[in-house]
Amino acid sequence: MTRIGRRGFVTGVGAMGLAAGIPGMAAARDRGRGHPSHGGREFTVEETTVADIRRALDSGRLSCVELTQLFLARIAAYEEGGPRLNAITTVNPRVARQAAELDRVPRGRRGPLHGVPVLLKDNVDTADQPTSNGSVILKDAYPDDDAFLTRALRRQGALILGKASMGEFAGSPYSTLDGQMLNPYHLERQTGGSSAGSAGALAANLGVLAIGTDTSTSVRGPAAYCGIVGLRPTTGLISRDGIAPKNLTFDTAGPMARTVTDTALLFNAVAGEDPADPLSVATYRAYPRALRRQAAAGRLDYTRYLRRRSLRGTRLGVMRDFFGGDPEIDALTETALATLRDLGAELVDVTLDPAFVEYYIVNGGTNIRRIADYRFKEDWERYVTTLGPRVPRTVEEFVRVYETEVNQSPLPVADSVLNLLINSLRTSTAAPEYADLMENVLPEATRLKLAVFDAHRLDAMVFPYESRFAPPIDNPVQTIDDPDYVRSDRPDPATFAGYSSVGFPGIVVPMGFGSQGLPMTLSFMGRPYSDGALLGYAYDYEQETTLRAPSPLTPPL
Repeated sequence: MTRIGRRGFVTGVGAMGLAAGIPGMAAARDRGRGHPSHGGREFTVEETTVADIRRALDSGRLSCVELTQLFLARIAAYEEGGPRLNAITTVNPRVARQAAELDRVPRGRRGPLHGVPVLLKDNVDTADQPTSNGSVILKDAYPDDDAFLTRALRRQGALILGKASMGEFAGSPYSTLDGQMLNPYHLERQTGGSSAGSAGALAANLGVLAIGTDTSTSVRGPAAYCGIVGLRPTTGLISRDGIAPKNLTFDTAGPMARTVTDTALLFNAVAGEDPADPLSVATYRAYPRALRRQAAAGRLDYTRYLRRRSLRGTRLGVMRDFFGGDPEIDALTETALATLRDLGAELVDVTLDPAFVEYYIVNGGTNIRRIADYRFKEDWERYVTTLGPRVPRTVEEFVRVYETEVNQSPLPVADSVLNLLINSLRTSTAAPEYADLMENVLPEATRLKLAVFDAHRLDAMVFPYESRFAPPIDNPVQTIDDPDYVRSDRPDPATFAGYSSVGFPGIVVPMGFGSQGLPMTLSFMGRPYSDGALLGYAYDYEQETTLRAPSPLTPPL
């Protein structure tokens, strides 16, 4: 098993130092020299897309084995050496053999993601690799089988490159297994949680596609801080079977990529009804009729929404409650809004009712989420029975191991993780406040959100996904004080999409960089089942602006 993890922290490393020569770079550079060429030119692995790979493989000038070696070289340079981003927990030990097997597949039988290196967040089950959920307690936990989406990716011909690091128990971007996950654009800043490694690895060009999971913000937040594309789909469109639960009322997997097109291709691969997930069945039964027929026939294709002029004639609500944090982010957003107008969108300023903001957004992460987590113990103890005989079976046992063993190690558990586990021992879904949440509070949240769309006749809402750039590192063993960091007390839009009885889709797309070189994204949020339309809006904006740029701290080898 090739495992990347339990490393120290790196601070104060600049682009000049990396470019001049980082530990391990020489050997990795030698492995990366002489990239296979296609179409008469050298194949460039950095920022490569699914289409680039497909053309190179179809031409016969690049093999899956060669492509895999190029990414392994970058992982050696930036994970095992150099800045040690802590973006990848495990490299698939069979990746070279599987790449060779894909090279033997005839061109006419290749799937849409043939040979494309994909990273899975380490709460997504893979029978041939551990699924740790970011916990050192689960570092050797092998699931009974693949998750639904893992199987779907393999059927499409994707190459599972490895498991991306994650915030422990889907929390902040630190874990007892990997330590702190570093932002590829600024090594003293965070990636955001909890799909930290998925976002960081794509931003650093350590893979092509990645799967994250999003309970409140865990796909879109890291994507925003790392300058990539991330989609939280309508909850239930992607099966949660084989994914470690955080809160199954809100949980969903989400595709992540460097472009909107690749995000849509990944969504095509993993979306689909799954009888093993009751929410999946209910979600597809409620799908608009025409799309339901396509879904039933396995013919959903989200790339058909990727058209220029998708924004023309749309009516977008500019959510002003989420502005006013960092002036640089506001400026980037105003520039983005001007572009949307130029592309034919009609923009309408929207201010939410203060009572709604206070109850459902400002306090949503405490009142709503605290009660929603009453289900955690039951869901978690059901899930761990699938992870093999040597894994603790109860929350009580996890707490004991953390307190008596893990907290004596160099990487102690974060208080937020331990509190989640301990609090779950004191609560129950039989509590009347839990019934009230499920039967009244969350349905009312859905009604109120839909009412905003209706009152302003909106096709989608638009806003900066974060009102602050990636914050400085702050974990149980290291806190960095950065005087350049601009704090924000503005409401956080993270829970706006997920915390309701129906999960609303949202996508983030790069909209530029601040003065410290940190990226930020523009967010589109739509009604349930508007995933395709959101992809189209994001695509139109992306193609007009092309603001995604790789980090100078992880340059070509």
